[in-house]
Amino acid sequence: MRKGLFLFVFISLSLMSTAIFAQSVNMAITLMDALSFTVNPPEFLPADEVKKGKNDNRFEAIASDHISVVSSRGYVVKAISGVQAGAGPGLEGLVQLSSLIGTTNGGNTAGLVLKSDVVLPPSNGNPATVIFAANCSWNGPVSANKFNIAYKIGSQFAYIDKKAPPSIIPVIFTVLQP
Repeated sequence: MRKGLFLFVFISLSLMSTAIFAQSVNMAITLMDALSFTVNPPEFLPADEVKKGKNDNRFEAIASDHISVVSSRGYVVKAISGVQAGAGPGLEGLVQLSSLIGTTNGGNTAGLVLKSDVVLPPSNGNPATVIFAANCSWNGPVSANKFNIAYKIGSQFAYIDKKAPPSIIPVIFTVLQP
């Protein structure tokens, strides 16, 4: 009977120590960087002709909520322009961009540096910084920063020929986390 009681106490203590040990398991969680970037084509892009003189015309257009960024830390949005379709030599880099807080932005605006009148280099150059964010895009439940982009084509660099057919100048955006 003593052996049975001793065996019962030994098994009980063994099970209790195992149960206590099992409850003290440590857990490690690693959060990975999150980065999502979207360039939304505008449904309607109103362009205004701005005349500064006989040989200095430009077109300006603002694309609302054009860029959306979701980032768990700081980020940089860069842009570069291609060559205008049908353009002669020397007309590269005729696009200027200005970034603005988006129309429906609810994201974190602390630490944002929005560039204005950035002359985009041609496709064989280094991309120009359009937006710099020192912090993440999250602002409570809102995860994305949204930006308006103002396109200025022509500006002081070259005269826009009114008789020329409409041209397409590609603009390529990239985003990275430094």
